[in-house]
This record gives sequence, structure tokens and C-alpha cells, in this order.
Amino acid sequence: MFKAHYVCMNIEIDNETLAELEHAFKFNDAVLRHLIITTDEAQIAPSPMMKEEKAKNLTHGPAAVAEAPAPAAAPATAPAAA
Repeated sequence: MFKAHYVCMNIEIDNETLAELEHAFKFNDAVLRHLIITTDEAQIAPSPMMKEEKAKNLTHGPAAVAEAPAPAAAPATAPAAA
């Protein structure tokens, strides 16, 4: 396969739920690799990857397109007389 999906989950759970989640990842054929990291404090700052994505959306996203001036309408033509 040439494509992959990467998921980063920042969640707060107890040890029992963590063990259940790790078990589910370990025995799921769709999950090729997993890495679980525990921290003392919640990580609430946006990741560098998300900062870059947000900046790209601000300059090239739907909002930027909505702010662009609309093209001038073509002049209406009168129907040809027969």
C-alpha cells in the first residue's frame, strides 16, 4: 500500500481504559503501528502540523475564496429577432 492515515489523539483516560485501548490497537489488523505516550500534564497547545494547516486554510481555504471579489457579470444580450 502507498497510502496511510496518521491519527494523533490527545485524550485523558484512566489506566483501565488505557489498557483496553492499547489491547484494541494491538489486535486490530487495520492498525499497523501505534505509540502511546503518557504525560503528567495535558498538552493543550496546537501541534506545529496543525498550525501550518490552519495558516494554509486561512490563505487558501473557503474563507479566502469567499473574500475574493466576484467576477463581473456578462452583459445580457437581447434575443435575436426572427
